[in-house]
Amino acid sequence: MHRILVISLLLAGCATTPAPTPDPVPAQGTLDVVGKKEDKLESRTAAAVSVAKTNADQPAIVRAELTVAEAGLPKPSAEDLAYAQARALKADPKAYEANVANATAARADINAMWAKLEAEQKQNAEAMSKMVGEIDTLKKQVDEAKKEGQRNLYTLVAAGMMVLGGLAVAFGRVMIGAGLLISGVCIGAVPYLLDSAWFLPSVGGLFLLGLIVSGWHVYRGHLNDKHNDPPQSPSA
Repeated sequence: MHRILVISLLLAGCATTPAPTPDPVPAQGTLDVVGKKEDKLESRTAAAVSVAKTNADQPAIVRAELTVAEAGLPKPSAEDLAYAQARALKADPKAYEANVANATAARADINAMWAKLEAEQKQNAEAMSKMVGEIDTLKKQVDEAKKEGQRNLYTLVAAGMMVLGGLAVAFGRVMIGAGLLISGVCIGAVPYLLDSAWFLPSVGGLFLLGLIVSGWHVYRGHLNDKHNDPPQSPSA
């Protein structure tokens, strides 16, 4: 009620009581909504006071407009009400002039504090946005680190398969060695194919290649078995 308080000071006078402790600052969205509602209420309250002052020679209008203004203002404390009543009884022009000056200064201070609060809210929003961006960057770095670890693991397994394949070829197990070498190449390519559009075609190609190699291996074994069969002796 920071702005409405100033209008009440204009109507009731400035008391010597210290300013109340402000409530915790709400979130930016809530603060904007409350601020707009307060601005509208304050503007209408100030308009009612202005109309009452303009129609000072018509008590009925003054009373009605001040009633409207009072509805938009907080209830004054007993101390502030007593202060205003005492001021009215004295009707001292200098006292009124001093109270107007005090209210004007209070209005300026509150406007300055409100502007500072809005600036702080903006800075907090910018800091939060920057923090969210940094969190997104860290998430991307973590994901990339995970992918890099997977690539290293696949590479290590692929290297082992190819070493075994080379040893198998060196010891005359050409087909087994070739299979291990091809398997090593395929395993090493897995992490790079997972994130590409060629993943499914590659899986299909590897499956087809496996069928061809298996078929060739079975056919070759059949030929070897046929070649090693002993010749049949002619019947008598």
